[in-house]
Amino acid sequence: MAFATVVASPPLTTDCSTINTEIQIQQESLLPKLNSCKDLQEIKQLHGLYTKHGLMDDPALLTKLIAKYSQTGSSESLEYAKKAFTIFRRNREDWSSGIIYLYNSLIRGNSIAGNFHDAILLYVDMLVDGVEPDNYTFPFVLSACTKTLRLSEGKQLHGSVVKMGYYGDIFVSNSLVHCYGECGETDSARKVFDEMSERNVVSWTSLICGYARREWHQEAVSLFFQMIEERIEPSEVTMVSVISACAKLGNLNMGERVLDYTRRFGLSFNAVMINALVDMYMKCGAAEKARQLFDECVDKNLVLYNTFMSNYVKLGKVREALDIFRGMIDVGPKPDRVTMLSVITSSAEIGDFCIGMQCHAYVLRNGIEGWDSIGNSLIDMYTKSGKQELACRVFDQMPNKTIVSWNSLLAGFARNGDLESARRVFDDMPDRDIVSWNTLIGALVQESLFTDAIELFHSMQKDGMIPDEVTMVSVVSACGYLGSLDLAKWTYKYIEKFGIKRNIRLCTALVDMFARCGDSQSAMKVFSTMKERDVSAWTAVIGAMAMEGNGEGALDLFNEMLGQEIKPDEVVFTGVLTACSHGGLVEQGKHIFNSMKEQGITPHIVHYGCIVDLLGRAGLLDEALDFITRMPIEPNAEIWSAFLGACRIYKNEKMASQAYEMITKSGRDKTGIHVLLSNIYASAGKWSDVARVRMGMKESGMKKIPGSSLIEVSGVVHEFTSGDESHALMLEEINYRLREEGYVADLSNVLVDTNEEEKELLLSRHSEKLAIAFGLVSLGRGMPVRVVKNLRMCWDCHSYAKMVSKVYDREIVVRDNNRFHFFRQGLCSCCDYW
Repeated sequence: MAFATVVASPPLTTDCSTINTEIQIQQESLLPKLNSCKDLQEIKQLHGLYTKHGLMDDPALLTKLIAKYSQTGSSESLEYAKKAFTIFRRNREDWSSGIIYLYNSLIRGNSIAGNFHDAILLYVDMLVDGVEPDNYTFPFVLSACTKTLRLSEGKQLHGSVVKMGYYGDIFVSNSLVHCYGECGETDSARKVFDEMSERNVVSWTSLICGYARREWHQEAVSLFFQMIEERIEPSEVTMVSVISACAKLGNLNMGERVLDYTRRFGLSFNAVMINALVDMYMKCGAAEKARQLFDECVDKNLVLYNTFMSNYVKLGKVREALDIFRGMIDVGPKPDRVTMLSVITSSAEIGDFCIGMQCHAYVLRNGIEGWDSIGNSLIDMYTKSGKQELACRVFDQMPNKTIVSWNSLLAGFARNGDLESARRVFDDMPDRDIVSWNTLIGALVQESLFTDAIELFHSMQKDGMIPDEVTMVSVVSACGYLGSLDLAKWTYKYIEKFGIKRNIRLCTALVDMFARCGDSQSAMKVFSTMKERDVSAWTAVIGAMAMEGNGEGALDLFNEMLGQEIKPDEVVFTGVLTACSHGGLVEQGKHIFNSMKEQGITPHIVHYGCIVDLLGRAGLLDEALDFITRMPIEPNAEIWSAFLGACRIYKNEKMASQAYEMITKSGRDKTGIHVLLSNIYASAGKWSDVARVRMGMKESGMKKIPGSSLIEVSGVVHEFTSGDESHALMLEEINYRLREEGYVADLSNVLVDTNEEEKELLLSRHSEKLAIAFGLVSLGRGMPVRVVKNLRMCWDCHSYAKMVSKVYDREIVVRDNNRFHFFRQGLCSCCDYW
């Protein structure tokens, strides 16, 4: 369409007044048509008529045309407005009159169309042209700055507002508050707000939204109630923002108070409001109310479905999320990528590979596989379904592999125990973040590769990555399992030095670490500094008492926990029952066991095992066997192992044989049971029975776990296995000195049929003796020797360690698979009861 003005030369005989009258009539007839135009096509047609009739010289008509184009707010309409504006400026010698209105129209139109950069440039052009902005200009330009988060330009506009005297205009001030709030400059927004002589609902809502954007949810809610006190009636936008703040706070009571004001002011419950309410109820743990509101909504949109499903997924109610999805498929809108993200995540959590595959097909059909989060969730789904090849295929086909994508694949391999693939992915990563390191360190700890986990942590430090509390939970756990007190103390000091946040989980891990390293005092010190304690923290500190055989201390802590109205769980009962067993507190242990049902907890197999162990250690074998036969659930291998262990301690081969017959009938065979029975027969010198049991083990493919012991020297953990010939000279020297002091080896602990000299040699090569010898040679004078044994300490090694502690004046600490033994001056902390 031509934009040139058609200038026709009138006939000389024509009266000029007649021409002007005709033009005026045309203008008056065409102006109403411009106001009634509904779309761009109609405006363009009318524009053509203006040109045809030579009306493009009229400034009033041209102004209204430019304004109408700008009001439409599309890229094409703004292009026409720009060209018409050029004509307007070219055809007028004095175009200063009304030009501000045109600039404002163009700035507003570009801002509506999303051309924020062009809107700001128009403002600059206006200043270059010497046109002074007015109180309409600033809100339009500030809106463009807000949408693009151009804080610097916003501050410059603020200066112009003050300089030109528009600071008192409520609309300009509201725009400043909104701009500062959206750009995160909440303090500046509050300053403008406080200096306003007049405020309306937009002023309050803008500041509330700014607080919410900065995650200042409590301040946002407080400001809302202050607004109510000022008798300012909120809008729907206000209510949605405040309800969302209550959702983030998880404060249901506050949210319902806010909801009451919605009803009181008669505000409409539109789709946005209902969505905010559903989100608030879900985040505040009132899923039933959210579901009721959802079911009552007659016009459910896609956003509402997505809100409901994503919250169900976060709450772990993935089956409910899938039910909502099925209902949506039947009657609701077409799923988008947010929907599919929730559904894929849900299928991964329940291990439904078929649903996951269907979702993947839908994603491919609808072309939304390019969204990073979708690809990451598919990787997660396939790895959780054990389909690592498909996960790798999805990863390889991703056009944009973010660090989250790499971490998703890494976490999948780690979760499946495929450490080789996990390490390969980790090494191939172009960049690593804290999640990458935490994932691999956690995986190594999960697979009991504690030394490797510590080494990787040191590599992480060298790489310049700062650990967080998640990192340290894994490192602390590794230190605990290694039983390395020096390393544990270093780790604790490291956490303090670098100010790593000590949340409940990390503090609980620290308590457990010190407990496993035999330092119950440090465990109690950490526990006492905890401002908040959950049942896991109490379980850890009770476990610290149990490991050192302090049954009374464990009971005191348990009773203190109950006094603080902390509800015990199954795990804490296991800890306190174990403490009673190690401390020989038979009656107290029975009472604790019987009180479980009073706490609403049904005893599990592990609790029955604790009672069997409690009775067996006390020598009440008949009562223990009777207890087993009366159990409401079938005894498992751990139950029988506890009983056979007691039979071995009290050398009751008859009851052991009786128990073995019952085990054989129940089909509960386990390597440990056969080993225990074999050891019982060996102690009694029944070598033919030993041979029979061990032959059965061999035929069944069972293998006895070899004894091994760890000791840390100068930050390095050394491992010894039974039968090792290292440090034989030191062993001979120790044995010589011990024999002079009256030590005689207990050959009944040698479980092979051979001569006494050979038995004594075999006995001297037990792993804990080798570790103790290494410690005496390698550690400085007077330093404690700390050993971690993977199996139960035998009687002879126990006597041996007592004698070493006396002869060499050393503290010997041994952690076996049951508890700690602190040997000092020929005595053990267990009082020979273990």
